[in-house]
Amino acid sequence: MRLVFVHESTGPIPNEIGNLLKLEILDLRWNSLNGSLPVEIFNMSTLRMLYLAGNHLSGVLPSNMCHGPHNLEYIYLGGNNFSGAIPASISNCSKLIEIYLHSNKFSSPIPNSIGNLRHLEVLDLSANNLTSELGLFTSLTGCISLREISVGDNPGLRGNIPDSIGNLSNLAHLYLRDNSLCGSIPTAIWDLQMLHDLDLSNISLTGPLPRGLCGLQSLEGLLLSQNQISGSIPGCFNNLTSLWYLDIAFNRLTSTLPLWDLKGLVYVNLTSNLLRGPLAPEMGELKDLAELDLSNNQFSGKIPSTIWSLESLDHLSLANNSLQGSIPDNL
Repeated sequence: MRLVFVHESTGPIPNEIGNLLKLEILDLRWNSLNGSLPVEIFNMSTLRMLYLAGNHLSGVLPSNMCHGPHNLEYIYLGGNNFSGAIPASISNCSKLIEIYLHSNKFSSPIPNSIGNLRHLEVLDLSANNLTSELGLFTSLTGCISLREISVGDNPGLRGNIPDSIGNLSNLAHLYLRDNSLCGSIPTAIWDLQMLHDLDLSNISLTGPLPRGLCGLQSLEGLLLSQNQISGSIPGCFNNLTSLWYLDIAFNRLTSTLPLWDLKGLVYVNLTSNLLRGPLAPEMGELKDLAELDLSNNQFSGKIPSTIWSLESLDHLSLANNSLQGSIPDNL
């Protein structure tokens, strides 16, 4: 038997599953399984894909993962109740490509041994209780294929974002939101030329928006809300031609808006800053714009009539500014 797929199952996973000596794919996602994870699962030499997400499994991961021959490439354990430490022995599973341990109760520092996983492409440890500073990024430089890191929503992660993050040259998705990080946006991020999504929301960032962000030509989503970022939005933001999702709400930005050349924008949230000046008529050329929130700023002047021609616009908030003008009756 090479594949086991079970739907609408309850109870614990039997230890006897380790007797399936030719099993390659174990898919028990989105059931109501409970109890601990049999250690035998990680000693099945033929198993390549382990999908156990969305259950009620609990307990700790075995301390001797992948002891002996193994072929494990994909671990999906998200959305359970696992606790304790992520064992350093996870690096014994040397063929791992994707690790999803999000939405559990793991605690203790992230093991640096993960950096020994040379084939790793995705690491999702978000929504746990992990601790320590992000020295992890230094150890991950050996993961030359890494394209996604998500360690958001771990309030125990502290310190500055290290410059070693710039060594992860293939990184496309970086999610660090809702942690206890601090400092400014590191200049090393400019080296991540493959970056598509950057989420640094709600981590107490300070300082200005650096012009170096403008060099990330592949950037599609930029999320920096709920920080203490100050100063102006650099005019070179108009060079981010791939950008469609922009959220810098709840900061201390003070400038006019240099964004209206970005014709692909779909979502813009700049509420609760100190942005000022008039709104340019060119904003009416953003034909794909679906949501625009400029509320709670210091914009002044007339509301451009061109804004009412945006047929894709579903949500518009200009509240608590000093704007003037009428709203068409046909809206």
